[in-house]
Amino acid sequence: MDSKRDEDELKLDPPLFLPCDLDEFRDPSKKGEITGACEEDKLSAQDEISVSSIISALIRPIEPSEENFKKCDWNIDPKEFLPVKRAVVFKEQLFISKLRNTNCKLTENLKIFFERELKQIGKFCLNVEEAFDGYVVYSSSKMKKGKGITECGHQLKGKYDDKFLLICEKRSEFDRIDHAFVEKSLEVRNHADLYLTAIRETKINEESQKFKATVDIKDRDHTFVLDGGIMLLMRHLVCHNFVGSFEYYTMNLFGRVLRCNLIVHKERKLVRIFYRTYKNTVHIVTQQCFNDELQDVAETFMTPEGRIVLHFWRGYNYLLHAACVPHKKKKEYILPKLELMWRQDVALSRKFRELKALNYENSTKYLESNSELADFMQDYVLNVLRYKPSNVLEFSIMFFQNMANT
Repeated sequence: MDSKRDEDELKLDPPLFLPCDLDEFRDPSKKGEITGACEEDKLSAQDEISVSSIISALIRPIEPSEENFKKCDWNIDPKEFLPVKRAVVFKEQLFISKLRNTNCKLTENLKIFFERELKQIGKFCLNVEEAFDGYVVYSSSKMKKGKGITECGHQLKGKYDDKFLLICEKRSEFDRIDHAFVEKSLEVRNHADLYLTAIRETKINEESQKFKATVDIKDRDHTFVLDGGIMLLMRHLVCHNFVGSFEYYTMNLFGRVLRCNLIVHKERKLVRIFYRTYKNTVHIVTQQCFNDELQDVAETFMTPEGRIVLHFWRGYNYLLHAACVPHKKKKEYILPKLELMWRQDVALSRKFRELKALNYENSTKYLESNSELADFMQDYVLNVLRYKPSNVLEFSIMFFQNMANT
């Protein structure tokens, strides 16, 4: 049975592997018996043959040609595709507004904000740039507080590698409390994925306090990111249609390590701010662990391209949004000309014509009775044209005073 099975096996014609004499390759001067297939391409000892070149030579006959590729209908628009790195690299400008009466709630399914509900108090800028070995994140904000006299805000700069692992990041916040200027900063650096060094500094006017800590992250699979990395991570998840929960660790300005969770919902939402309506926005909920329980702390709505439409924190009365308040055109108050107003009055118009005729008649009679005034005016005009004074009023006063003295 085995012999029949061997006879029935498929035989390659021509055979795939042809017999060759290895002694000939070791000694090129030696001539051996080579089959017809080996005589066409003789190999010398100086030839370098890699495994990849052999495999490519074997697969080349079955690869499709360019004509076959042109005939294929892929049903894909190349313009819709972006490189993985370029998909999250862009800059966006957001506005900070304050709710006039109520706080933000996480239970509402439809987000609608009107002009009467929000008061714009500042701006927020987020920029992600491409680096050689990852990404660089810039962020800044400035907003007015109280009656609009004082300002507060933050500055952020961070760097992450291609896998969104923290390299370094520094965040600082400034605020004015009573008569004191308070500035808090946090700088975290990653040392070869072995440990993190965090430097926290608090400045109150001229006084300053620094604290330094070390966090061991060796052999830990959890992602550790700060505020800049969180915004970068959210862009990455949305652009790649991620749905579900993503766990990570972060550190606040007080130096406390927090376990957080991003929940990306599959259901799309509708957000309406002022005159803009955003459809099919991705709903993201940020959770933080307090006493071993995850609690909702923030809510973000983003477009499928990764741009923030709306972001707010639970329990606070201010939010970030993309659309701004429509600019109102100033009313142009048209003041009617007084000339047109009194001309429309019949009595005033008749009185004006009577006085105009009387003044003209009186002026002509006075010039006729004093013929020497015509000579004086002629001399005055000739002197003005001759000397061309820079101050005509002063020249006129001097001219008529000299004339009176003579």
